Amino acid sequence: MKKLEVRCPSCSNRGYIEVSKTEVEKAARGVFAVNVMEGVACEHSFVAYIDKNLAVRDTFIADFQLEIPDIVPEQVIAPDMSQQLELIDVRSIKLNLSASLLTHVIRAILFKKKIFLIFDQPYMVNNIYKFIEYVTLNSFNADILVISGEQHNMQNIEDAIILQGNSIIKDDDDILNAKTLGIERSLVRKFLAEYEPKPSLIYLQNGLQKAYALSRTIVEIVKNLKKKEKIYSKNVIEDIARIHAVKVKLSYLDFLYEIVENYFEVKVPKSSNVSNFLSTL
Repeated sequence: MKKLEVRCPSCSNRGYIEVSKTEVEKAARGVFAVNVMEGVACEHSFVAYIDKNLAVRDTFIADFQLEIPDIVPEQVIAPDMSQQLELIDVRSIKLNLSASLLTHVIRAILFKKKIFLIFDQPYMVNNIYKFIEYVTLNSFNADILVISGEQHNMQNIEDAIILQGNSIIKDDDDILNAKTLGIERSLVRKFLAEYEPKPSLIYLQNGLQKAYALSRTIVEIVKNLKKKEKIYSKNVIEDIARIHAVKVKLSYLDFLYEIVENYFEVKVPKSSNVSNFLSTL
């Protein structure tokens, strides 16, 4: 057993965990996830990702209370999709892109932000593009430029998100605030936790497609409102269940509202918080 120091990503307090070198080496995805429970480092629980060199690659707050609707593939993967899957080195993605970085990239895509990703490994650039292209297929447009560490000649960065490793270099609108990333974290956590490479990619793709489709439905609901009419969460949840056969929780609905307002640029005329709450009782 190896004793490793871990730092809480929420409060920065430190504690120690013990991991088995044998178990870490068995991790097919390149990193080994350890659930760090409350009381080990602080009052928070989080996930630590350990690489095969027994180094802590990342620590990651994962809100296990947040529920994502069941994601079921709507169609069988076509042969050309299978070929596209084969071109993606999923193990390399999971090893070289930390949970925090993946979460930040997904959040920026959902907010329709231009993304500059500074990456130290030039050989990863094409793989990252293929990965992003696949997981956003038939859903969100990703405006992302991956730049190797040797190329820092960036232009038109005024409204861009700039990321490097676990560091947020530029985020003027504070959209990557750790307190607002619950659903995105849950998607990434399940992607990393899936043992098999292809199912993990398909899960993430389906998760983004589902968010896109449900958000589009809310856009149509808003467009069909009468002048000055408000929407109530209960009614939206019922409409989504009727149209998509999916029941969503309030936390996920709030996530969809953010996509509607930031990606589709449609203002959601929500009723007051009190009225919204009472409508769900």
